[in-house]
Amino acid sequence: MEKTKKYNVEGALLTIPLRYDEKSGKYMEVYPDFINNPVYTPEGHQIILTLEDACAFGEQKDTAEPLVDCGSCRFYRQAPNTLIGVCGHEKKQKI
Repeated sequence: MEKTKKYNVEGALLTIPLRYDEKSGKYMEVYPDFINNPVYTPEGHQIILTLEDACAFGEQKDTAEPLVDCGSCRFYRQAPNTLIGVCGHEKKQKI
């Protein structure tokens, strides 16, 4: 049986497969491609990885920090203990 980790991201239930990494000696999460195969919360917000490149709708959380990825965007809501989060920008919401 394949090892997995389950997350509830704002009501969307995700099962993420784990792969054993020989170098670290740990199981690592293998995230799906949330850009080409979008997944949404029940409210229609797109689930995305914090390290994805910032999109055209992105805005900095702090003007002192550059906007380089979703994790540095003020619309991004990080889920605890994972690299997964939710884009809260209304123009990216699936209605």
